[in-house]
Amino acid sequence: MLAAVPAVAMGSLVEGEETDNCSNEDGALDEAAFVIATGPKPGERVESGFDVTGCSRTFESNVQWKLLARDGAVLASGHTTGGGVDGPGAFSFSIPYTVTVQQLGHLEVFEEDVSDGEGFPPGRTVIPLVLKP
Repeated sequence: MLAAVPAVAMGSLVEGEETDNCSNEDGALDEAAFVIATGPKPGERVESGFDVTGCSRTFESNVQWKLLARDGAVLASGHTTGGGVDGPGAFSFSIPYTVTVQQLGHLEVFEEDVSDGEGFPPGRTVIPLVLKP
C-alpha cells in the first residue's frame, strides 16, 4: 500500500526562495494540461519508499506513474490525483520498490492519452534516478 505524503509542488529557487510550481498568478497554466514532477531531482540517489512531488492539471485529475529498472522492467506503478478542471493542483506519493543492486532507473510521471492522439500530447516527466537496494 502506498503512503500519502503532504502535497507540495515546490520548484526552483528564485532569489533564495523556493517557488511553487502550482502557482498560477500569471495565468500561464490556464487551460493547459500538464504534469510536472518536481522531486526527486534528476540523478538523485533514492531508496525504497522515496517521496515524489509535483503539480498537474489533467483530465479528471488523474496522474499515472511507473518506476523502471535499468533493463526496462517495471518495478512499481500506480496513480494519484493532482489538479483538474478547476486548475493546477499539487500531488505527492511514495514509491516502495525492490532491487538487489544499485542501478540507474527512470521514474515516469504522466497523463494517459484519452484523446487517441488528437490535440496537444499529454503531459509527461521522466526523471533518471539512482536506485539503491
